[in-house]
Amino acid sequence: MDRRKTAAPLAAASPEPTATTLQRDHRRVRAAGVLVAAGLLGHAFFLSVSIAGMQIALAVAALGILLAPPGRLRTPLALPVIAFVVVAVISDLISPFGPPPLAFATLWRSALGYFVVALGLRSLPEGWPERLLLAAAAGLALAAVVGLLQYRTGLDPVHALGLRPEAAMVQAPGVAGRFGAMGFFTSRLTFGHNAAILVALLAGALATRALPWPAAISAALGLAAVAVTFDRAAYLGLCAAALVIALRAGRRFALLALVLAALAALHPGVRERFATSFSAVKNSDRVFIWSRGVEIVADHPLRGIGFGNYQRVAGQYYDRVDPGFPMRTWAHNLELSTLAETGPLGLLAMLWIWIAAALALLRSGDPLATGALAALAAFLTITQTHDLFYDTKVMYALWFALGTALSRAPRPAKAG
Repeated sequence: MDRRKTAAPLAAASPEPTATTLQRDHRRVRAAGVLVAAGLLGHAFFLSVSIAGMQIALAVAALGILLAPPGRLRTPLALPVIAFVVVAVISDLISPFGPPPLAFATLWRSALGYFVVALGLRSLPEGWPERLLLAAAAGLALAAVVGLLQYRTGLDPVHALGLRPEAAMVQAPGVAGRFGAMGFFTSRLTFGHNAAILVALLAGALATRALPWPAAISAALGLAAVAVTFDRAAYLGLCAAALVIALRAGRRFALLALVLAALAALHPGVRERFATSFSAVKNSDRVFIWSRGVEIVADHPLRGIGFGNYQRVAGQYYDRVDPGFPMRTWAHNLELSTLAETGPLGLLAMLWIWIAAALALLRSGDPLATGALAALAAFLTITQTHDLFYDTKVMYALWFALGTALSRAPRPAKAG
């Protein structure tokens, strides 16, 4: 049989693309790029401003990615994140208490932000990760200014605009006549945690000269706003972030961090609030919560109670000891909450995410890696006393930090 005679029809089946097809593909790619760029810029800006804004913008960027997927889809965190989601879903299917409502069963959904940011940036030209950080800096500066005004006045701009039925405000712990900064959110802790992660990200990028100096204004405003949230965990998280940046960026940053810490300590309320972080008496509520978490783990050591089920189950454990205890959320500790809900397998998958992220950032030569590593250090520190994984306003900020730093092709770290 003559192979040359059978090759002609096969070649004819794959005609060269026409000019019209090429033009259509070009328009599709251009439209996708516009969607990705606009969506990611909006997502970055709204990280400290609006949960609705950051999610809508993320959906716009995701649409752009679907229109024209980047050539490289693999990311350093894909396998560990998918593994955790699979374990979380299985834990709900086999839970002795049944699955929780869908909104709770999918509290891992903020991780989609990592994939959209990382893959979206691969569709954009070089320099876009830094542009996104500047957009995030602008949003943080706006939220920080609002938070600083709130400290004095209790102002809720969202309520003032008629977008919230009741004003959100809370007295500043230990400071009479003042209010805890909340920015545009409804919780000073959520705002403090969110801002601490973004301040760490910006500070690390500034220390490695990946951002221009005006971004330092946003970082300073964010730091001041975190101070008047009176969020002790955020204080400790920023200390951990400063240590990471100092180890990677040199002694000058360590000196600057000490100066800023000294300035914050001049405020008696901030100083006293920070000191209570190490008081067993002031943290007796945490001991109570952790003890109930240990009891849940002891009763369900292998399969857990199901991801997102903690609030449904914890009540019976609280009522045995103190029926009037008010804080009935999660175990206020990342590892304990994860172990209680998803068992040892879920805890291993969760730890895999953060270990993989830390290793990828340590190996990276990307100038944004130091900031992302500092943000991860702040997050892991705060999660020892708070349940950030279930707070999407905070998690979107962390996934953004990781996505921007891990979006580019790995480069060897510079020696020295």
